[in-house]
Amino acid sequence: MSSKFYSLVLLALVWTVFASCDDALTPKDFDEQQPYVQNLVVNPSTISFDPETDGQKDTTLTLDVTVYGFNFEVDSVPYYSVFLGDDENPILQDKFLVNFSPITTFQASIPIETNTIDFETYTLLITPSLDGNNKNFAQSIIQQIGVPINPPEIIEVNNPEEVEIPSGSNVTRVLFTAKVFDPDGQENLDRVFIDFINEDGSILTPDPNILLDDGDNSSSTSSGDATASDSVYTIQFFIDSSNTPNNRTARYYALDKSGLSSDTLTTTFNIVDNE
Repeated sequence: MSSKFYSLVLLALVWTVFASCDDALTPKDFDEQQPYVQNLVVNPSTISFDPETDGQKDTTLTLDVTVYGFNFEVDSVPYYSVFLGDDENPILQDKFLVNFSPITTFQASIPIETNTIDFETYTLLITPSLDGNNKNFAQSIIQQIGVPINPPEIIEVNNPEEVEIPSGSNVTRVLFTAKVFDPDGQENLDRVFIDFINEDGSILTPDPNILLDDGDNSSSTSSGDATASDSVYTIQFFIDSSNTPNNRTARYYALDKSGLSSDTLTTTFNIVDNE
């Protein structure tokens, strides 16, 4: 059951630049003998602010919500709650208007106060009541991606400056990592790259290589990343006896989803004979 639902129990009582609404979630173990809600629709599902015309400003967005209700008494209505990010308490909470039609369709227009540069995640939770015993809820996630105004920042990078070519069938694993921060929100970070510059100024192919923050350290073909979603991005390479000595510069950089680029950070990476 959704953690937001538990938060609502304790209370008892999109939109975006490129906002997207996840498929509405409804628990599969709901009680069909009690009031329940299904087929949650949030419109519009996408919205984009124009960086040139909208810029940075406070604004009010409206979520138009429709949900089907079943087994409701004539004067009973479901409730909606809007949670921001990981907050345990809703930023908005109210009930739908009474609908006396035979097929009960509840509708609401929910205002959201925001800024065009804000990056947020909203959880919209629909429940038949504020009763803590109620399992019959519907839920939708709305991502808000604001107008980016800050490029990503590479905080630090790490790799060995020198690696010896192993002998025989031995293989040496080499990790390259970059800790990256996006002032506009980590969800706005698109990709983190590394390329290698030869002594003559040419770029080693393939170019560029992509570092990942996926926590996949399971095999030689994975990223080698130790921990997922910790803002440390990783790529791994393997050195064996087929490699030849060379001196290269490793160059790291990051892009956000609007195309803004970080500064580049460079390190030395030399492959040397095992002598």
